Amino acid sequence: MAWCGIASLFLGMLFLMGSSAVASDAPPAPVFFPVLPFDAPENTSPSLVPLATNAPLKGDHTGITRAVIGIPDETRDAGHTESVLASLAGGLNSTTLILVPQFLLPSDISRYVSFLPDKGKDFAAWPMGAWALGGDSVATPPRKGISSFTVVDLLLMVLSDRRAFPDLHTITIVGYGMGGDFVQRYAAFSLAADAVAGQDIDLRYLVANASSYLYLTAKRPLGERKGFDLPDRIACAAYNTYPYGLEKFPAYAKRGGANAAKLNYGTRFVTYLSAPSPLTPDLSCAAQTQGADAVARSEHFKTYLHSLYGDLASRTHLFVVSHQPVSNDAELFSSPCGVATLFGGEGCLAQDNP
Repeated sequence: MAWCGIASLFLGMLFLMGSSAVASDAPPAPVFFPVLPFDAPENTSPSLVPLATNAPLKGDHTGITRAVIGIPDETRDAGHTESVLASLAGGLNSTTLILVPQFLLPSDISRYVSFLPDKGKDFAAWPMGAWALGGDSVATPPRKGISSFTVVDLLLMVLSDRRAFPDLHTITIVGYGMGGDFVQRYAAFSLAADAVAGQDIDLRYLVANASSYLYLTAKRPLGERKGFDLPDRIACAAYNTYPYGLEKFPAYAKRGGANAAKLNYGTRFVTYLSAPSPLTPDLSCAAQTQGADAVARSEHFKTYLHSLYGDLASRTHLFVVSHQPVSNDAELFSSPCGVATLFGGEGCLAQDNP
């Protein structure tokens, strides 16, 4: 199906519900976005993903010049992420569309069954943690599972429909914590990035306080010694398996493959923000081969990308590391570089990126 045809199909299928009165940590967002695997047979019914937005996704968006796709942290609270981003946008909300998908767990559907249409049977749900790594949702025959990365692909397809978004020139995909893990891996494997570029839309990524990174070769930092080398596989046999490396990656990533990820990642425009925070650390041995903590891993990954891509990394990947603690996503997003990446401006241009 043609690019614009798919976008129009999904815009036409949007399901809306009224405001919920449920008091909860992370209630379902009020818009239901239909999703399908790209290889779904014809006449397959879509699954639904809750979507928090600052404006309706359906309709004429003349005058919308920027879109932000937010990926929540481990709380999966789409409403919170949308609220933070909308607050930072301020007066730019009139020209910025904010979209935040909510990746439900099976337990969420059970918990909110009385507040979801048809008792939630049409909603996609992911195993714990799988959504953050591009894993597939739980298959409910006749429906197949769908990658959480495909959900973002479909949002990008809708935004790239020039009939609905004639003035859109920039899309930023942003995530904090576990959402940052999602965005960094998605930037490497995205199947929609080239199509977005083909619509003359600038696609950027903001990775905030990711717990670890996807490395594109088998080498890892040597710690206090300079450089990178192969770590001890006996001490950590899985150090290079996905999501830490390019071994045994999920079905979505196999569509492009490891070589495409290596070639493409250097050309992605990615900003990395990191600072000490109360986020739960990744203590796996695979993460430990990248550095002692999230801030050290960010610093090592910066050096790694420059060793891998040379001057290209200086032009496309910007790291801003602070050793001053932050309490939450809003503090990092509201930094000068965070605001500039999300909503435009020159807050990052003065930063050195050797």
